[in-house]
Amino acid sequence: MHQPPSAADLLRTVADTLADDVVPATSGPAQHQARVAANIASIVARELELGPEVRSREHDLLREIGGEEIGDEADLAAAVAAALRKGSADSDEEHERVRTLLTEIVRGDLSISKPGYDDWDGE
Repeated sequence: MHQPPSAADLLRTVADTLADDVVPATSGPAQHQARVAANIASIVARELELGPEVRSREHDLLREIGGEEIGDEADLAAAVAAALRKGSADSDEEHERVRTLLTEIVRGDLSISKPGYDDWDGE
């Protein structure tokens, strides 16, 4: 039985073809557009593969930041921002905890949009 390629596999093939074959064969604006298209295809492939896990982890981390105040808010990011504006992370200890959790959220996003940038250590 033949297993068809996943959408992520197909997008990676498109990205590789653009980057390896089209970009070197073009110049100027067309070359730039081919690079952009290859990058977009790569991002969408990673989003298909990693997105559900990254979004689930982000949801958990936002709930951890917001604590009991969040409840069943539909827009967790807005609810967390409101809680932070009210001073929920004003102590040094809480500030560092929230910073660490937000950094983890950003690392998840970067693992999709710009791999390699997600391992920055802040130094």
